[in-house]
Amino acid sequence: MLKTVLIGAGGIAWKHCEALRKLGVEISGIYDVNPVNAGRLAEAFGCPVVSDPVHAIAGADMVHILTPPSKRWEYVECALAYKKHIFMEKPVAISLEDAQRMELAAKAVPVQFMVGFTQRFRKGYRIIREWLDQGRLGDVVQAYCFRIGPGPGFGGKLNDSWRTAEGYVCGMTIESLSHDIDFLQSLAGRVIQAEGFVKGTVASLPQFDNNVNAALLFEGGSIGSITASWSSHIAFNAKGIIGTRGSVMLKGEDIWDSTCLTAKFEDGTSVCESLDDIFQEGEGYLEENRHFITCIEKNIPVGCDITVGREVLAISRKILDSSIRGR
Repeated sequence: MLKTVLIGAGGIAWKHCEALRKLGVEISGIYDVNPVNAGRLAEAFGCPVVSDPVHAIAGADMVHILTPPSKRWEYVECALAYKKHIFMEKPVAISLEDAQRMELAAKAVPVQFMVGFTQRFRKGYRIIREWLDQGRLGDVVQAYCFRIGPGPGFGGKLNDSWRTAEGYVCGMTIESLSHDIDFLQSLAGRVIQAEGFVKGTVASLPQFDNNVNAALLFEGGSIGSITASWSSHIAFNAKGIIGTRGSVMLKGEDIWDSTCLTAKFEDGTSVCESLDDIFQEGEGYLEENRHFITCIEKNIPVGCDITVGREVLAISRKILDSSIRGR
């Protein structure tokens, strides 16, 4: 039985614990700088709380790094020193310098280093990926993500989240758009140009952008767009691909849910299907962990590694930089 240590016991850690339990992975320790958080999670899943993460990592097969993105290098460095496989939540870091340092260090150690872009492992994404591979959608003309709803900082108020806490804050463009960027890039091809505008609505936290509009150019010549907001009183999301032979859209009545799949193809056929794909209740976390474990056991490369994570962060930084230049 494989053993892992969880570093970070916030909300996302609960989803990983549920997935790891279903997959038969032993959680040999949970560490958090807030021992209360670690204690709650450990009690719920019958796992030990550890006070020394270095010792715990040394005795495991892998480590799940689930901390805020500004607080990861020391755990990555420790895991690589002990040659342990790494699963790390997105985004990989706040600064490109940190991401590049992780990528360089990982290249010298023969371990799996996966970044948790869970959108790749949801039902709707996998259907679109299959249709693209089969050629049913043809060449990608345009790819888009539109998602809005109340989120961190909604109504200008700070809530109990690291996302709006001094010392951890990085904003929507880095933290949350990483999902959208990877979703689009993994379907439409590598992003070669990105520009956009961002806007924050929390007066006491001006560095916290919670509204983004971005335009993308992909390597093959297709174009893309991302519109995202944590400030909207209305919740909705739609994402999809417009191709030369067909078009497909995923949508849902919440900021992340994808419960309706609609597609039309040049041969006149169409699809309108309800999906059991609620973000926090779906199979994304289970399937991404299954993929990680399979790659470890079979010694095959993970689908979204630290290099992918660094590239996604670089696109987020381009969007932020272009917003600053445009003002």
